[in-house]
Amino acid sequence: MASDWRAAAGGPNIRRMIESNLDSCPAAPPTRMTVHTRVLHRACQKLGGVEQLARFLRVPAATVYRWLEGESVPPSAVFLKAVDIVMPEWSEQDEALSRELLAGRPKPPGRTG
Repeated sequence: MASDWRAAAGGPNIRRMIESNLDSCPAAPPTRMTVHTRVLHRACQKLGGVEQLARFLRVPAATVYRWLEGESVPPSAVFLKAVDIVMPEWSEQDEALSRELLAGRPKPPGRTG
């Protein structure tokens, strides 16, 4: 039922909105593409543009443009904020799996508990 997802996603103009967000988020040229530029680019798309990303990261838009174009690298703390935007939510199943994996991991020598 195509009409259901269109209504849930914001109607028939959703494609135009997504495409305009893509256009407002420059991508680094291939020679300067890094994990930083890719994550920032996706965060920019998700937030709706450079201005929105700059506001979220609390930095000038000009700085975000430099990072997106691979001219400089963001500080780690800022980059991790961008990672939070693009990462999916941590679910209860993720938490249960994490606890299960940690419980099965051998303890380092000399550690108790």
